Amino acid sequence: MRSSSREEIVESVDAFRAAWKCVLELTFDALTTPERLNVLEGFEVFRRQLPAAEHALINELAGVEPAVLGGKLPAVLANRLRITRAEASRRVHEAADLGQRRALNGEPLAPVLEATAAAQRNGELGAGHVAVIRSFWQRIPDFVDIGACQDFCVGGRFTSRG
Repeated sequence: MRSSSREEIVESVDAFRAAWKCVLELTFDALTTPERLNVLEGFEVFRRQLPAAEHALINELAGVEPAVLGGKLPAVLANRLRITRAEASRRVHEAADLGQRRALNGEPLAPVLEATAAAQRNGELGAGHVAVIRSFWQRIPDFVDIGACQDFCVGGRFTSRG
């Protein structure tokens, strides 16, 4: 990821909103069946990629003091986004695992689950995939070292070894 200016962010988000509004006004009756399936496939990629963009925002908000934010982050997100607190908490925890992080000195750090984050950003993994992967990593006992875990995974995909 690269650094972005405020103007670039606002311009890009406004362009995205305008483009999506145009898509919502379309009818798809002019398309063939294979073309409709291709459009649905494209929508699925967008759906899978959207959380990757949200992770950075959520992780930046996680560093804000609750007094400045107006409360604890899950409660603020639930209220502002009109979602349940459980969903807001899930998003905060997922962002902690899959979003880019910062060291105390401000240096960018890779996501905790780097391969999963990359696959999500590429639109290869959906919410269900991410839930299973996060659950797997959370269930590994503390006495199993990271090297041993990585021996069973190659490029973010499980192998039949071991």
